[in-house]
Amino acid sequence: MQNRNKQNIKVIDVSHHNGTIDWAKVASDGVKGAYIKLTEGTTFLDKKSYDNYIGAKNAGLRVGFYHFAHADNDPIAEVNFFLNKLGSMKVDLPHCLDLEENKGKTKAQVTAFAVGWMEYIERKTSITPILYTGYSFIKSNFTSAVARYPLWIARYSGSNRSKGFANPGDTAIWDKWSMFQYTDQGKVNGIKGNVDINEMDLDFFNSINTGVTVVENNKPSAQLQPGDSGLAIKEL
Repeated sequence: MQNRNKQNIKVIDVSHHNGTIDWAKVASDGVKGAYIKLTEGTTFLDKKSYDNYIGAKNAGLRVGFYHFAHADNDPIAEVNFFLNKLGSMKVDLPHCLDLEENKGKTKAQVTAFAVGWMEYIERKTSITPILYTGYSFIKSNFTSAVARYPLWIARYSGSNRSKGFANPGDTAIWDKWSMFQYTDQGKVNGIKGNVDINEMDLDFFNSINTGVTVVENNKPSAQLQPGDSGLAIKEL
């Protein structure tokens, strides 16, 4: 696959693990986009997702959400949960399926889950999703059935994780990455501790870029609904 390029777009991905973020400082550090964890499985809503959304949007960043998948679930149920929690929040980046655990499933089963998830969300939203996964996970868990979806690949370089590989290496399924997570130990102003840093391929960015819509500080109604349970309800 292609090498990293200085013209590519700097994107971070965050979750509640990154604590409270000063998004104005993040934007001033050359970051142009942020993927925010929204959901996991069919029950978990990230408690920082909405605050991160408001902060990143109003700092001028392109914003997208990712869903951490459990391959032993029904992919349709996972998509419906993700979209329910997304509500009226406005995205600038494609929805992301984060699939990095096979949950004991076979390659055919993991692939079927991924294709089912991505096909369904594409039908529901008219947005082609992106697939996030690790380099070593691809060979053992995916077939070429996922090839039509853009790849967000993660691979680090051991003791030199802060700089990362020049490229993640080759795969039998994709010959190009759309985004490359080259470190999980990055440093960005406005975030305490380490943060995942990615390069988004410039051509891919240009193909999806529609600009940023600044949003009002009103919590989307779909964040919590009658019948919901779990951490968010306990906190409320």
